[in-house]
Amino acid sequence: MSATPPTTPADPVFAARMAALRRNFPFSLLGVMLTAGLVVVALWGTVAHEELLAWVGANAALTAARAWHVARYRQAEHDPGALRRWQRGAVVGAVLGGLLWGLPLAGWMLQVPLPQQMFIVVAMLTMGTGAIYAYCIDLGLLYGFQVTYFAPAILAMGTLDDVLLRVMSAAGVLYLFVTLAFAQRMYRTQVDSLELRFENLYLLRQLRLEKDAAERSDLAKSRFLAAASHDLRQPVHALSLFVGVLREQALPAASRHLVDNIGRAAAAMGLLFEGLLNVSRLDAGVVRVKARPFALAGLLDQIVLEFAPQAAGKSLSLRLRASDAVVHSDPALLDRVLRNLVENAIRYTARGGVLIGCRRAGADALRIEVWDTGTGIPPTEQEQVFWEFHQLGNPERDRTKGLGLGLAIVRRTAALLGHPLALRSRVGRGTVFSVTVPLARQALPAPEAPPPPLPADTGRLVLVAEDDAQSRQGLQLLLESWGLRVIAAESGDELLSLAARQPGKPALIVSDYRLRAGETGIDVVDRLHEEYNDDGIPALIVSGDTDPKRLSDVAARGWQMLHKPVDPAQLQASVSLLIATTS
Repeated sequence: MSATPPTTPADPVFAARMAALRRNFPFSLLGVMLTAGLVVVALWGTVAHEELLAWVGANAALTAARAWHVARYRQAEHDPGALRRWQRGAVVGAVLGGLLWGLPLAGWMLQVPLPQQMFIVVAMLTMGTGAIYAYCIDLGLLYGFQVTYFAPAILAMGTLDDVLLRVMSAAGVLYLFVTLAFAQRMYRTQVDSLELRFENLYLLRQLRLEKDAAERSDLAKSRFLAAASHDLRQPVHALSLFVGVLREQALPAASRHLVDNIGRAAAAMGLLFEGLLNVSRLDAGVVRVKARPFALAGLLDQIVLEFAPQAAGKSLSLRLRASDAVVHSDPALLDRVLRNLVENAIRYTARGGVLIGCRRAGADALRIEVWDTGTGIPPTEQEQVFWEFHQLGNPERDRTKGLGLGLAIVRRTAALLGHPLALRSRVGRGTVFSVTVPLARQALPAPEAPPPPLPADTGRLVLVAEDDAQSRQGLQLLLESWGLRVIAAESGDELLSLAARQPGKPALIVSDYRLRAGETGIDVVDRLHEEYNDDGIPALIVSGDTDPKRLSDVAARGWQMLHKPVDPAQLQASVSLLIATTS
């Protein structure tokens, strides 16, 4: 698409030129009348009074007519055809003005004494020079005025048998040529400036349109992922719950092996959803940074401990150059960044190894580096690797090579933490990712006491709202296997009816986010809080959506949210913590 808008009768450059001309007219018309008054005063004693008064009267009438024409600009400025007619009327007025000045002054200049002649010459040059600045935005108008204004005097002096007057006539021709050439350059400069201005405005509008289109596309993508992930999460969530129930049973070794394989398959699908969820959380702005001082060594040791078997399985070395530094960051978010970097390094390294090292970055920061001896990243790909679902060397989308979300999460999380992220790479030699973390300026806080575990048989009442029958059954069985008393229903109305028959208040409310008939988990929890007149009953929202708005809505209430498919161990930890707060 061309960046230059087409030239049409509605050409914005022409409209801008006419607007500038209209702004100049009041000053030029005022200058005409003031100069006419000075001419009358200067020639009053040498030219017949009747001529002077008739001339100044004609000037006043023409100036009034031109002023009226200028006032009509407001009616014509939004109509391309009317604006063209307005411009032609302005040219006619300028030509008449040039003749009204040029013819009388040429005649008077030949009959008045030398002092008055000099005054007429100065007056004409002053008017002519002023016209250049007032009218150069429209060359047709300027030429019409300048030629009719100067030509009578130039011709009159050139036809007389006087050498000096002929020289002055030649000088007048030269002056007219030079001023018109100068006006042409001024016109071109102003038009070029206007064209550049409108081209920039056009490009800006195009940029805004493309930005809006990109935002709509991104929103549509988020909605699609939210809807698709919700529908896919439901059966996977139910599967995870049933696997959790089976693991609580006494099974033969062969059956337990089969259950473990099913669990691993469900966990693999859960990893995909977790990656989508992490991106959505970061995009939604609901991830809160909880920065505090902590010793980096423990975090790095744990990462090396967990990834050592994966590295050993590929015959790679995984080394750590430990640091005793105390940094100031969010341990959980920094852990996510470093885990993704280490996992990525191991995945794309076929031989050699991975090194995690730390070095000072100035007096108050530490740079954590993850080195690998892998394939390296070409310079043309070093920006794209941070895009969602972008992978190098995986056109077949082999799941064992990851999902293409790790580095997208790394960039978003590092930006949220305010930790600079850097990448250096050489193709065939390896890659270094680094994240720079501020050093702590205060001592480590005392460790927090762990939350109390869930008693083996609490008998506490838990209310569950879940419209999917399989997920509802699996969740009820799993909660009951932990010794909880469970009332489960598919809607808020049914749950309220069943809960009304139970003595006492519930210890916890668990609800799916999206229920039937437009009902949400937030609606259910609000109704139960109102029913029991207690907003302090803890709530756990379970959702299959990755829509950032869902995350924001629940976070605004201060409730905990888990995303399907929920790992049974994670669910038990959350339930234990929430019930412990009400004990």
